[in-house]
Amino acid sequence: MKRCSILVIGLGYFGQAVVRELVRMGHEVVVIEKNPELVEDFRDLVEDLRCADATDENVLRNLGVQHFDACVVATGTDLGNSVLITATLKELGARFIAAKAVTERQAHILEKIGANLIVFPEREAGERLAHQLLSPGRISAYLELDPDWSLEELEAPKWMVGKKLKDLDLRRKYGVTVIAIKRNGKMIPNPGGEDSILAKDHLLIFGKNEDLERILSL
Repeated sequence: MKRCSILVIGLGYFGQAVVRELVRMGHEVVVIEKNPELVEDFRDLVEDLRCADATDENVLRNLGVQHFDACVVATGTDLGNSVLITATLKELGARFIAAKAVTERQAHILEKIGANLIVFPEREAGERLAHQLLSPGRISAYLELDPDWSLEELEAPKWMVGKKLKDLDLRRKYGVTVIAIKRNGKMIPNPGGEDSILAKDHLLIFGKNEDLERILSL
């Protein structure tokens, strides 16, 4: 994987999560945060961490934001600050801007002024939780790929255990496709019809939301 340079502005809960994951993945991360206490908390994790106000155009200009592969505006609680920072990044030639939004109105404004990607962390976390609560203990992951299509990971239900995929015939009966099986920590990609489902297998299933909900309710 290509090592990317990412600028993250703001160390709220969302910004912290983004920074930790980017560092874990081995990318180069530069952080701007105006709260000195948060800056000190992250000194051991991030080498290049600036205690500064990102609404100051000179701070962003001096960083050379146009050289980063992406800039993340993680200051979504204050609409004025988010808008000002996003607009400044765009004006200074930032290649790609991802911005946190809290409301649809905020998202619309951020898109208008140049954000390439809008993220709703609270809403997305709520949607994942809602899907997990539909079947406690079985669903371990949910990813919405499109408003109508999703990828679900679930522990194989009892009615599938011991049966071959060709006998389950999930695509014809339910309109979903098993794209991988996770077994004992190993991945079995593109399983064939002769592959059997074992107890404690985790299935990655792709399909329309309505079909996934139907199969999860069985």
